[in-house]
Amino acid sequence: MPFLRLCLRWALVKKRKGRASKNNRRNACDDSDEYGNYSNGERESEFFDVRMLFSVLEKLDLVLDLIHLNRFPDSLKSLVHTVVEIPVLAIEIGGNVISFNRLTDLCSKILRQVLKSDHGEEGETAAEVLKSLAPLILAVKSPARSFALYFVKHLMRGIAKKNEGVKRALVNLPRYLAQKAPEKAEPRVLAVEATIEIVSAMELNDQIGFTEYVVKMTQGKANLRLLGVDLILNLMMFLEDPFVGGFLSSDDKNCAVLKEVLGLGEGGTKKVEGGINDVLRKRCMDEKANVRRAALVLVTKLTALMDANFDGVVLKIMGMACSDPLVSIRKAAISALSEALRTFSDEIVTIEWLHSVPRLITDNESSIQEECENLFLELVLDRISRAGSVETPYSDSTFSHSNIKAKGVEREIEALFPEGVLVFLKEICNGEVIPWVRKICTNLGKKKRLKPKLATALQNIIRTSESLWLSHSKPIEKWTAPPGTWFLLSEVSAYLSKAVGWKFLHHHWQLLDKFGPATGFNSSSGAENMYEHEEGSEPNSVAWAGDRVFLLQTISNVSVELPPESAADLAHNLLKRIEEFNMHSTEVSAHVKALKTLCKRKALDPDEADALVMKWVQQVLSKASKILEKYISGDLEANNRNSFFTPPRSESTKGKRAAAMCQLLSEAVTAAYTIGSLVTVCPSADVSSIVPILHTIITSGNSDPKFSKLPGSTVNLKEIALSLYIQAWLTMGKICLADGKLAKRYIPLFVQELDKSDCAALRNNLIVTMADFCVRYTALVDCYISKITKCLCDPCELVRRQTFILLSRLLQRDYVKWRGVLFLRFLLSLVDESEKIRQLADFLFGNILKEVMHSQSTASGLITVLWKPFMSSTTAIPIMDTVDQRIQGQKIGFFP
Repeated sequence: MPFLRLCLRWALVKKRKGRASKNNRRNACDDSDEYGNYSNGERESEFFDVRMLFSVLEKLDLVLDLIHLNRFPDSLKSLVHTVVEIPVLAIEIGGNVISFNRLTDLCSKILRQVLKSDHGEEGETAAEVLKSLAPLILAVKSPARSFALYFVKHLMRGIAKKNEGVKRALVNLPRYLAQKAPEKAEPRVLAVEATIEIVSAMELNDQIGFTEYVVKMTQGKANLRLLGVDLILNLMMFLEDPFVGGFLSSDDKNCAVLKEVLGLGEGGTKKVEGGINDVLRKRCMDEKANVRRAALVLVTKLTALMDANFDGVVLKIMGMACSDPLVSIRKAAISALSEALRTFSDEIVTIEWLHSVPRLITDNESSIQEECENLFLELVLDRISRAGSVETPYSDSTFSHSNIKAKGVEREIEALFPEGVLVFLKEICNGEVIPWVRKICTNLGKKKRLKPKLATALQNIIRTSESLWLSHSKPIEKWTAPPGTWFLLSEVSAYLSKAVGWKFLHHHWQLLDKFGPATGFNSSSGAENMYEHEEGSEPNSVAWAGDRVFLLQTISNVSVELPPESAADLAHNLLKRIEEFNMHSTEVSAHVKALKTLCKRKALDPDEADALVMKWVQQVLSKASKILEKYISGDLEANNRNSFFTPPRSESTKGKRAAAMCQLLSEAVTAAYTIGSLVTVCPSADVSSIVPILHTIITSGNSDPKFSKLPGSTVNLKEIALSLYIQAWLTMGKICLADGKLAKRYIPLFVQELDKSDCAALRNNLIVTMADFCVRYTALVDCYISKITKCLCDPCELVRRQTFILLSRLLQRDYVKWRGVLFLRFLLSLVDESEKIRQLADFLFGNILKEVMHSQSTASGLITVLWKPFMSSTTAIPIMDTVDQRIQGQKIGFFP
């Protein structure tokens, strides 16, 4: 046996000692014969005679039939290692394909020879052979790697069918490769591919055993977790393709077995401990970014296999991953969620997608913004276009009969529009989703990617809903369009004005104006009980008001296309409605904006439009001012009159007067809001007569001596008319935003009220106003930042959350600077009792510290500098511990 090793080594010792350049090697190859030998003795010192090696290997194959190595285990190992090394050395030496193929054939024969029982126990020898081949299999793509894979998949597979020991060694090879797989990305991918190739050649039971092993790998160390997720992903790809290696997919029963092993049995609804859903829940939130990304890619591939409802926990985690600090993970999360939405039309999937993906339209990464637009167009707008464009099975004649099954109007409408379209529309108008949908529609509209059939489809949905409602003999005044349809139409109509018919808009404007809440549902004449006898026909005044607002916006968008007479009539109607001061606040703003748009678009030139707008604005301001004066003077008169009557007036007289004052208060509140809306659309309007009235309201009942001499200050409107008091502050804030001199006088008053007010609603409005002041009058507000930040500790959660969000935006836009007090109060948000605020704080600190700092030590240094003034405080210790935990590897950046 030593003689054989010496012969083999002697044949290999003459390998090339120095590397020739590529050009020299190419020239040398041109002069060689078919076996790679050089003529004329050229480069004899650097190359050996390949024919000599062939001769040695052929004789070695014959010798192995005569000499049994079972008594020489060390020689057997040495022989195996040397033979496995020959293809690698052959590549380094060079030569042509013919000689290399012949060389590998001889090596294969020798390895098959040593697997015979004459040379020892077959299982142990097979294990040694596979262990020697493993480095070749895990190496970069090369002929040597192909040789090793071919030998394992084909030659050893044939032997394993007849020998249990060899089979056992072959089954353990993929697990050994998984343990030895490199951590770097490209070599790991090659290791996964090679492992899957080998697994594909195994029998079903062995494949299932390996799958179970891979699932357990995902619970191990970081490198094994990542490799396990990659392996599961590749295993699933075989399920999708019935022609890949014949792996399981050729038999539906085999596919079902593997699904069961992965915890996907019965459509993914069956909970298997340690199954794939459990793996995804853990790995999608893994501390290692590569593992999280691989898990999200795996979710994308697994979606097609989940025959029923998507796992809710995994779905929620995917939504959270859309806010991950890493761009690659956000992209993977978007892809996974979108694939789930393509496959499932469940409400839970739709809601999670709409709350997670559209918000990324404001992402810092432009490619994510573009992907967000494309997906919204594909998965939402195109789906609505298809559903709304399909002819409904109901004709006009059908609606005239009463033989429609009584299964509820809502269910019938849902049946008419499949693909979960109504769920999309309903969730689109959710308060958290609306801003992102508006921005997406604006971007798509500017890029001219919105199609007219979308506007046509939305109109068809509204018409069909109305017709179906009437077919059930229900009163039209109780009908509302499917939620979200008017909102989406109002957004897209700005770019599809020619696709929206005036006849359609005029019909619904008359309908909403005639039976709207302002004329019926909000009145005190008992209209809300008008249809009490009809079950299920309660009026939805909020929906009516919302539809009117969006309808007005739609009319404004298409006003250029309106006939002149219709536009004039509409403008007169809008002005009349505004001057009645009996609408909801959202309707007021919509009416004001619509009227301004009509004037701008129908005027002959800009100067005429401005003059026309100024004229009706001043007219409305004058009437609003009179209503406010009337209420204040009436209240003062009532207060003074009651003090002279002894005994007091009768209860009936008091009741009538109270009802009249209540009605007047409602008009005064609407008038105050209208003033603010008018100032917003026309900042140059003259409000000199209104400011003193608003001043009287906001300073009424003030204990400060300097306010005691003001008229009306003895009456505390904050107690008797809180709604007017709050609205007056809001309107004064809008006026100050338009008048810098007035703002300089009143900003201290706003800060004082913010500090002392016991009304959470007022504090919330004031903090929004102060944030606007900070943008418009940064220098004036800068000295009050410490008082504004006190609202981060406000007893009301809504005020704390609003303050946190507004100050965060100001910080990111550099209107506010990081300073000690501000930083301290932001840190307190990390341990806030509200989970939502804690999540916001995690997200803020994770992003800001990640962008500004480049290492954990630097981040800690920043916090130490900012924290130093408060180190002696008893509250500093627990807060600092919390911050340290978040810096030291906590999952910063995950918030829904």
